Amino acid sequence: MNIRTHNILEHIHEDAQDAIKFASELESADDLASNRLYRKAIVMSILNIGELTKHLPDDFKSENSDIPWKQITGMRDIAAHGYSEMDDDIIWDVVTHSIPELAAFIDKQLSAPNDDADASTSLSP
Repeated sequence: MNIRTHNILEHIHEDAQDAIKFASELESADDLASNRLYRKAIVMSILNIGELTKHLPDDFKSENSDIPWKQITGMRDIAAHGYSEMDDDIIWDVVTHSIPELAAFIDKQLSAPNDDADASTSLSP
């Protein structure tokens, strides 16, 4: 994994952790629906995750095709263009199931030995 991919994954992971933290303050999709501040924060994290995902290299996404990359970017598009139409039950499912799964995947990716990242940061010619 090159350093650019590594950095994108770190940012996705940060937004995923934020969304998980926000959701931990709520009990259910009904709580989400009644708390505009947390709803906006979670949806913004979803939007950020989707936007960052668009910048991951295609080969990385192909190598990790078990992750629903198109659905992640699609959710971003809905968050960006149809925020008021987003279903609270779907948002709740995403933040309590899909995002923790994505965060776990990224944890594994970031903790794996990475020769490319080391080589790309080397100062030697």
